[in-house]
Amino acid sequence: MKRIVFSIYIDIPEALLDAQPPYHGETEDKNVKSKREFANHYDWLLERQKEYANNIGANYKHYVYDQKYIDLQKWYNDNYPYITEYNIVNFYKIHLMYELAEEYDEVLYLDLDVLPVTTENIFEKHDIKKGVLIKKNAKPLFLDSSYLKYKEQEFLEKNINSSIRSPWAKWWNSRALCLNYGKPLNDIPVYNTGIVGINKHWLDKIDYFSDFDEILEEMRELKEEEKSMWPQFVQAMFGWDNETIWGFKCHMNNVPSVWLDGNWHMFLDKSTIIIEGCKLIHIINKEFKAVREWYEKNNI
Repeated sequence: MKRIVFSIYIDIPEALLDAQPPYHGETEDKNVKSKREFANHYDWLLERQKEYANNIGANYKHYVYDQKYIDLQKWYNDNYPYITEYNIVNFYKIHLMYELAEEYDEVLYLDLDVLPVTTENIFEKHDIKKGVLIKKNAKPLFLDSSYLKYKEQEFLEKNINSSIRSPWAKWWNSRALCLNYGKPLNDIPVYNTGIVGINKHWLDKIDYFSDFDEILEEMRELKEEEKSMWPQFVQAMFGWDNETIWGFKCHMNNVPSVWLDGNWHMFLDKSTIIIEGCKLIHIINKEFKAVREWYEKNNI
C-alpha cells in the first residue's frame, strides 16, 4: 500500500491579499496575521508534518510557490480573472490530489496549519474504501425568517456580514448551486478540506474539474445577477470557494464520506484550549506560538 501525506504553502504577495475580517475577538485582518505567523513558524509546522508522515510509514511532499504553481496561477488568471489568489491556492491542492492519486493508493492532504499530535495512523483508524475522510462543519443556526430578516437589515444598514470564507457562506452557496442544477437540496454538509484522506476511486467519482468552466460561470452569475432570488446579504457571500464546489460535487455525484470527529480534526478557532485526546489540530486562528508552547510543555 503506497501512501503519501502532502501539504502546500503559497506565500501570497501582500499586494494580492484580499481583505478579510479579523479572527474571532481580534481586530487585525486575518490574511495579514496569517502571513506573519506562517513566516514565524513555517519550519516548525513543516517538521511536525514530516515527522507524522514518517511515523505512519507514508511519504511526504510539500509544495511551494515555484514554477509549477506559477504556471497554474497564470492559467487561472488568464481564464478566470475574477477569482482571488486564495481561490487559486485552494484549487491547487485539489489538482495535486488528482496528480498524487495516480501514483499513490491513499493520499492525505493537510493544510500547513494542521499540527499532528499523535503517532496513530489515520489510514489505519479509518477506512477510505467506505468514503472520503473529511470533516463537516456544524450546521448554521437561526435560520428562521425573523433572523434572516435581521441579517438582511444589518447588511443593508451597517454593511455587516459573515466572511465570504465562512461555513455560513459556503452553506448558502452550495445550496444555490444545487438549486440551479435542479438537484434536491436535502442536507448538504459544509465540508472542510483542511484535512482530506482520499484515493483515486473517490476522486474519480467526485469528478471535481469536469464542467469547471460552467460551474464557475454559474457561481459568477449567482453573485452578480441584478434581480437575485437570494437576500442581498446571502448574495454578497457568494464566491468561488473550493469547499462550495466540493460539497456541490459530492451531493450531485452521491459521494460518501467517512466523517472525521473532533479528535481527528480539531478546530482551534475561538480559543487556544486544546482538548484531551486530539490527534490533528487545525490551528485556524493561527495562534501557532501558543500551540507550540503547549506542545513543548507537554513533550508531545
